[in-house]
Amino acid sequence: MNAITYNEALNSRFIKKWSLVHGGNYEIRPMSINDRNAVLDLFEHLSAQSRYFRYAHAMSTLPELLLDQIIHASTPDDFALGAYIQNIDSLEESLVGISRYVRDANSTRAEFSLSVSDDYHHEGIGSHLMQGILDCAKLNGLSEIYGYVIKENHDMLVLMRHLGYELHTDKNDAKMYIATNQTN
Repeated sequence: MNAITYNEALNSRFIKKWSLVHGGNYEIRPMSINDRNAVLDLFEHLSAQSRYFRYAHAMSTLPELLLDQIIHASTPDDFALGAYIQNIDSLEESLVGISRYVRDANSTRAEFSLSVSDDYHHEGIGSHLMQGILDCAKLNGLSEIYGYVIKENHDMLVLMRHLGYELHTDKNDAKMYIATNQTN
């Protein structure tokens, strides 16, 4: 039997198909360098408020360095999943959500992030992306993932509670919660 690469193993294990709450289907799979334009398109489909909630400050453009980090996040220490919807009118697909974790240096903990297009909130995509990234973190030997959530971001707080994350006020910023989940 031939050995398979890390990405091949993850691709075969983490490609999952789901149904949208309001009809239609989407697929979650690992991000790749071929997703550059899709990531830019997703960023353009985030409202100013969604961008603020995701990045904790106003952003009108996605920095090139961050874009490169997202599309190259395919290692055990830095991994990203994307949610893709097949466009009805064509054979093309649209990226509608991204979850990612980045391992803390010399640690078994990682920070997560999540973005879902405003057009697809409350469709189950965020839940599936977060469960997928938690599964990836567990597979890669991480003991915990955590993320910063602005206290005004009620939808994200509901999602975190629904998924069993613990929420604690950030000691360094009273406007933020730190959401944590054990991978075991």
